[in-house]
Amino acid sequence: MGSISKFCEVMRTACEDWSLGYDQSNRWDIRDGGECDCSSLVIWALKQAGFDTGEASYTGDMSRNLTQRGWKRLPFSIGAVRKGDILLNDAYHVCACIAGAGESATIAQASIDENGNAVGGSSGDQSGRETNTRTVYVYAHGGWDCILRYSGADESDTDRATLEVDGQIGPQTIAEWQRQVGTTVDGVVSGQSWDCSTSYPALISVVYDGGGSSLMLEVQKRLGVPNPTGIIASGTIAMLQGWLYLHGHSCAMSRAGVLDVHTAKALQESLNAGEWCE
Repeated sequence: MGSISKFCEVMRTACEDWSLGYDQSNRWDIRDGGECDCSSLVIWALKQAGFDTGEASYTGDMSRNLTQRGWKRLPFSIGAVRKGDILLNDAYHVCACIAGAGESATIAQASIDENGNAVGGSSGDQSGRETNTRTVYVYAHGGWDCILRYSGADESDTDRATLEVDGQIGPQTIAEWQRQVGTTVDGVVSGQSWDCSTSYPALISVVYDGGGSSLMLEVQKRLGVPNPTGIIASGTIAMLQGWLYLHGHSCAMSRAGVLDVHTAKALQESLNAGEWCE
C-alpha cells in the first residue's frame, strides 16, 4: 500500500536535501549526486512510497497507468491543488504538490540542467535549481492538463474521516468539517439567516441568529467568495458545488446554488477523503 506522506517526503528530500541534477539522457540515476528528469523523478518517488506505477515511464503514459491503479484524473484548477497531487502536462512536464493547498501550495520538480538544456552537463545539481521546490504555478507551455489525485487506500491516512454518506449535514458532518478547516468544533453552523434557509435543505444542524459562522467564514475564504460574511446563501453553495466538481465529486443532480441531498453526499465524500485539510 502506498503512502502519500512518504511520496511527498521522498520528493522533498530529492529536491531540497540532495544534489540531484537534470539530464534526460541519464534520467534513472536517481541518488544524491545523480541525475533525473521530471517524470523519472515522480515515478521513482511513487515507487519509493509503495505505489504501483505499472509501466509508466514518461509524462505521456503516466495518466493511463496511474488512473488504472487508484488515481483520479481531475481538471486543473490552482485553487484545487492539495498535498499529494501530481500536476501533469501530458506532453511536457510533471511535478508533485508536497505541502499546503491552493495558491500557497508547494511543489517539487526536476526542471532543467545547469546550462538550460535537457541533456548534457554534469551530474548533481550544479545550479541549485536543477531539482527544486517552489510555490505552485501554472505551467507556461499550455498549462497543466490535469491533476492526478490518489483515491485508493493510503497507509498514511490513519486519521481519515468515516462519515456515513447519507446526504444529511448534521452534527457529525459539521464537526468533521470544522476539524478539517481548523475552527471550533461544536457540530453546529451558527449565525445563519432564516431568509437563506431554502438554499440548504440538507443542512440540519444550524442556528439562526444572523451573526455568521466561523466555519462558513473559513469555507467562503477557501472558495474565494467575495466579501465573506460567514452566512451561507445560494452564491456560496454554487461555488461549493464547483469546488466539489473540481475535486472529483459530482453535484450534477443538484440544482445550482442548493445544498440538497446530492450536494451533501458530495461534501461528505470530500470530508472522508480529507480534502478540506490544509
